[in-house]
Amino acid sequence: VCRELKIPVLIVDWHGEYSRVLSHHTLLKPRDFSLQLFAGEPGDLSVLTSIFELTPPQEYILEKVIKQKNPAKLKSIDGLLEAIEILPEEATWFRESKLSLHRKLSILSREEYSDLFKAYGSPSTILGNLLMNTDSPVVMDISEISDLSVKKLYASLLIKRLVDYATRQSSKLILVIEEAQNYLSRQNPIRPICEMLREIRKFHVGLIVVAQSMSQLVEDAAANTNTKIVHSIKSKQDLEVVEKTIYMDYSLLSLIPYLEVGEAIYSTISLKKPVLIKVE
Repeated sequence: VCRELKIPVLIVDWHGEYSRVLSHHTLLKPRDFSLQLFAGEPGDLSVLTSIFELTPPQEYILEKVIKQKNPAKLKSIDGLLEAIEILPEEATWFRESKLSLHRKLSILSREEYSDLFKAYGSPSTILGNLLMNTDSPVVMDISEISDLSVKKLYASLLIKRLVDYATRQSSKLILVIEEAQNYLSRQNPIRPICEMLREIRKFHVGLIVVAQSMSQLVEDAAANTNTKIVHSIKSKQDLEVVEKTIYMDYSLLSLIPYLEVGEAIYSTISLKKPVLIKVE
């Protein structure tokens, strides 16, 4: 359908599964496209704060480094870490917060991740241009990133950069977010990704949120998605979320734990009631 409508699709493939499932696609790896931690766009700092659980003092120090230093000197992760090290200490609490911040971000300078990120710079348009000019789904396979925090950071920045690009270009775009609990967890949501759920529809950008458990996701994930496809669920907590989110007859709700492989409950704003479907 997306190909017929000429809408570009990017799949953020958490486990490297889609290249085995899709017969027609363009496969990319993170090393093909390094991402800027900071591109002068709203929400960049919030992404790092959410993922690395920065304290307010650490967030203050990082923001101070970004604003005070010459951006040309912050192109590399090593340059960013050095800038944090040499930042003058303003108070007694400053040193410990600075060292802790340095420890948290130093993983980004490891050899296996050094090609994935740049500290500061204008966001590249290469991936956006590629996405807009291909007629097949683009799969970004991030399965080879072993560290969970680094994986979440790369995926979150990728989503954010592409949404910002599509918004600036007034282009339609569909993003498939697998393992959505890594971005939209109730315990530690990535705030800019949560905000996208509320705002991006008016910019013609669609998000397909895929998760094993609805109860693990922030309320916005259910409240701000128009179409829901629910496969077999046996968890009481998940069933309670479905019941609160989708108005359906008890007879249909009671079927959910017993759905066979390929069966699902389909709910969308164009239907008066949810229906049982078979996915081939």
